[in-house]
Amino acid sequence: MSARPLLIVGAGAHGRAVLELARLLDMTVAGFLDDVNPVKSSIDGCEVLGRTSLLDEKPFIGPFQAIVAIGNSIARRGFSNRIRAHGREPAILIHPAVRIPDSARIGTGSVLVGENVVYPGVIIGQDVLIDPGVTFGIDNLIADGVYICPGCHLGAYVSLREECFLGMGVVVVPERTIGRRAVIGAGAVVFKDVPDGKLVFGNPGRVTGDAVLDDWSPYPARSRDSRTRVGDKNGGNDTGN
Repeated sequence: MSARPLLIVGAGAHGRAVLELARLLDMTVAGFLDDVNPVKSSIDGCEVLGRTSLLDEKPFIGPFQAIVAIGNSIARRGFSNRIRAHGREPAILIHPAVRIPDSARIGTGSVLVGENVVYPGVIIGQDVLIDPGVTFGIDNLIADGVYICPGCHLGAYVSLREECFLGMGVVVVPERTIGRRAVIGAGAVVFKDVPDGKLVFGNPGRVTGDAVLDDWSPYPARSRDSRTRVGDKNGGNDTGN
């Protein structure tokens, strides 16, 4: 693990969870970058150092390792790639109680918050956000930018494609694929493959329409009033989630 202080991008709910995880890992936390909370304000005892525009300033980023702690997968990947544009990879944070088998792989920018079970052969891509209580079956393939909410369980040989979203308590039976940017509603049980960009609810899970995603709402299931957005006049990404 890098000795550089950790810079957390996003000071909302996920940022606060990542802050607590970093403290549990005995990491030095430099502060937050955030576009909603006032600069120099304190969030759980940690200072907001500035706006996310600082990610584009290589001299500013230089002394830190960084992690993007934002629920919106499209925005999270965008911010992480701005870090990578400087030739740097985002950090990886894994709760110390989570055992990672030798045959499993975790990509940069990914966070395992805790109480996760990871079976052999699991591949987790970059910028994946994994909440507590998630179980990964044998040889699961989790693509970049996926977000998995608390209490989800994936059977063996399940594949989750880029930037899909699994709500709380989702169960996916073995050998199924969830498509790119698909959204699976809380409590759904998925027995069939889900096409790209579809919305699924229920037990058994059924496609109920198209998933409507943007790059600034905190979750697919909850939009944010546009008055809370902070960014440039053309609409920037919102990190207060």
